[in-house]
Amino acid sequence: MAMNVIEKVAYIAGRSIGSYRKGLESAFSTSGARADVTDPTAWLDRYSWGERLSAGNKPQTKADFIRQFQGWVYIATKLNAQSLASIPLKLYIAKQTKGQKFKTITTKPVDKMKLKYLQSNVGLDSYLTKAEEIEEVTEHPFLELTKNVNPYQNRRDLLEMTTMFLDLTGEAYWFLMPSNLGIPKEIYVIPSQYINPKFGNSLDSAIEAYVYNAKGVDIILSPDNIIYFTYPNPNNVFTGFSTIKGIADTIYIQNQMDEFETALFENRARVGGVITQKEIISLADKERMKEDLKQRHEGARKSGKVMWLPKGLEYTRDAMTPEEISFIEGRRWTMEEICLAFDIPPGALTSKDVNRSNSETADYRHAKNGVFPRCRRIEEKINERLLPRYDERLFCAFDNPIPEDREFKLKENVEYMQAGAVSRDEIRSEIGKEPRGGMADDLLVDSRFMPITNGAVNPKQVDEVVEKAKEKLRRLLTR
Repeated sequence: MAMNVIEKVAYIAGRSIGSYRKGLESAFSTSGARADVTDPTAWLDRYSWGERLSAGNKPQTKADFIRQFQGWVYIATKLNAQSLASIPLKLYIAKQTKGQKFKTITTKPVDKMKLKYLQSNVGLDSYLTKAEEIEEVTEHPFLELTKNVNPYQNRRDLLEMTTMFLDLTGEAYWFLMPSNLGIPKEIYVIPSQYINPKFGNSLDSAIEAYVYNAKGVDIILSPDNIIYFTYPNPNNVFTGFSTIKGIADTIYIQNQMDEFETALFENRARVGGVITQKEIISLADKERMKEDLKQRHEGARKSGKVMWLPKGLEYTRDAMTPEEISFIEGRRWTMEEICLAFDIPPGALTSKDVNRSNSETADYRHAKNGVFPRCRRIEEKINERLLPRYDERLFCAFDNPIPEDREFKLKENVEYMQAGAVSRDEIRSEIGKEPRGGMADDLLVDSRFMPITNGAVNPKQVDEVVEKAKEKLRRLLTR
């Protein structure tokens, strides 16, 4: 996106002043060395790292993105937020030795299935590889903080608002209200359309503060009190990229379609027909007739009423053109593009051709491609910026939001059982049933489900049977 004239002038002036200052620093420094790639100040270049540019009449600013919170954008954003907030967020601790106990926190063991799921999370490698044992924390100040976020909001409010701002603006901000103990006592979600990073002069302090603009007054917030969530932005690596901005053209077309239909129902965008004058009518009669038509027929609720015309006038109905008919199909495509941009299969939001199989497939795809990555993004940022304030060994993780394929899991369990890999009691434990004990704990072989202890043959027993048979044969022959 090309820079406008003002931006070009500002950029050239800024580069010139920066080069002049750096030249003076090099000339008058004691070492006389020039800046090179090892100098952090040489790397932070606004042009190289990207700038926020605006152009056109499509949504460009964060305030514009928030205003798009309606229609299909509202539906998609709300679905993502509610789905993520419904996934439990658990707290864990990486223990250096097995059986280690803690005085200030309460823990419980993690089952094999949960441990396997945690091990599949690459974002937790730094915790899991050094730990002898992983346990879930059941009582801790962090759990209380996420439960009672602040006097006005709870856990669901926090996660839903965070997800919404990320989807709409590409950025979400948590303000951590500090306490005397050095850990936050409250969390507030700052509306991201009112806050922006304040950039420093080097990569060592790329973001030196955050500026919240309240009614024209700038409030400077320390980075220590802010947790900054973003979506990747190829235009500026220090800021987020809005989903709305990625489909700005589609959003613009959708808004134009909505405005067109509204105007159509209000009799502004398109005439419903043409009245032709066959005889001479006075100007007063013509004005009176126009007012009468407006009172009787204008507006969506008055459509379809019979219209009577005075003598000398003829009405011709206006038919829709092929372009206007294709407009209806265009609305469907814009809806699908908006849904896909928010990682939601269109089938999850429409009732066309819906059956149980299609519905489960749509839910699975949404959970895998939409909810799961959002869970990972939020939990990794919490592990990076918040939990080290309590203990370096603590980490959090959402439960797996992806539903299992029930038919595949059933088939897998049957095959494992038939192969003698697991017992029926192990499968019962996995599905949450109480073990039955006895033969239900035996491994089965073959399709006859024979206990493996009975089905296997001991070589010593075979030899004994053979020797007994030979001895019996000798006796019979020596009689």
